Amino acid sequence: MRLQIAACVVLLTVLPTSCGTGEPPSDRQDSAEPDSVIVIPASPLEIGLEFSNLLGMNDPACFDLLSPGFRSTIPDSLSPWEAFGRWRAFDASGRLTEIYTDSTGTRTSYYCSIARLDELPPVVRIDFLLHESRWTIEGFGEETPREVADSLTIERMAELVLSDPDLRREMRVARLLMDDCRIDSVLSYASWNAASEAGTSFPEYVMELLPESYNQLALCNIRRSGKYQLIQDRATYRVTNVPLELNGLVAAWREMAYLDKAVLRARHEAMQNLRVNQAWVEPDIAEENERLAALHRFFFAVSDIVEDRDTLSRTYTALLTSGTEEPLMTSQIELDPHLLEQRNENDIGIPVIRALGVEMNGDMDPERVVYSNGNLYLFEGTRTGYRLVFRTYDDFESDYHAEFGTQPSALPGCREVSLIGNSGEYEYTLGYSPGGLPVFTRSVIASDEGEAAPGEVPQAGF
Repeated sequence: MRLQIAACVVLLTVLPTSCGTGEPPSDRQDSAEPDSVIVIPASPLEIGLEFSNLLGMNDPACFDLLSPGFRSTIPDSLSPWEAFGRWRAFDASGRLTEIYTDSTGTRTSYYCSIARLDELPPVVRIDFLLHESRWTIEGFGEETPREVADSLTIERMAELVLSDPDLRREMRVARLLMDDCRIDSVLSYASWNAASEAGTSFPEYVMELLPESYNQLALCNIRRSGKYQLIQDRATYRVTNVPLELNGLVAAWREMAYLDKAVLRARHEAMQNLRVNQAWVEPDIAEENERLAALHRFFFAVSDIVEDRDTLSRTYTALLTSGTEEPLMTSQIELDPHLLEQRNENDIGIPVIRALGVEMNGDMDPERVVYSNGNLYLFEGTRTGYRLVFRTYDDFESDYHAEFGTQPSALPGCREVSLIGNSGEYEYTLGYSPGGLPVFTRSVIASDEGEAAPGEVPQAGF
């Protein structure tokens, strides 16, 4: 009896576990939802440190951390040490700039001081570009050696540039774009220069500007930014296979364009913030300005010699820019001093570029007045080519300047260029003042009511 009772108890304890709801037992367990993993891309500083570690081992994997554009400039035959030198150690105490986005991508830079074991100059800046959601290295800024400023070294570099046709052309194009930026600044900021001389502060000046006048300053900044980017890109991707002695020059040349744009961007953002939020925050660019001044002295010292001694070029490349959005539209023309007129026409015979040789300042080196994309360019003739001294930045009521002609000017033996606006109300004249500066004037065309006094467009001089 006890045995039967015990068997019943065991059966009762087993049945619920084996039968349950009447469904057969299942070996499958409820699968939990997998944890979602968010991968945060490595920061620019982490990319720089990883690059440094791979470079220290001469590991080609460091090339994978470069942006595609920068990687394409390095020959495949070079090892990491041959391409970048050997670093002592990565400088983790540098300064990372703010992240900014423009028409060419999202960028930031890391200012540092990284010594190298060989004779290459220290690395003072690493530029980063956001490519496909990850940071990549777009380039390096190198310290300009002190001995570079030596006059004999500058002479030697200039001679090397003159002996290389491609490098000579690229340096002259860079100089033309730098002069273009300076002309733009002189014309667009003329009223600010006058206000500054009268004791007005920049914040006061900006806040008192009408929208049209402020827009003129903003567009000037955008145009100059685009030209600095052109200089940097050409120095990076077009200046290749240079002699070892010119590595410092090309690095300084590229660094100059980068810093020019960085400083301009900082000033522009401060100006925009003041205009929108009525709050002026002085940009912290003292270090950049100090270094930029040294780079300008170096570049222009070499460029002046190249411009003065270039007796080998038969034509002179002019890169003409237009538009107010990056990247700027560009047109390229080879100015030929042996031709009275050069003309490029479209498929229906309308001139899209016209270059006319005319003696305007009496020095027996004819100037070259160029029409392109609705703008006029004045290239002053020199003994060894041309130098950009004036250009327009809007159509002055005429989007078709190719039909300009010449007429005698007030200067003996000189001529000036004139054209009529689309409305037929104004005549525009481009010539030289008795002081030797280019002057662009507008006059009302005579009518039955009489003729108004001529209005003068601000002139550009250096």
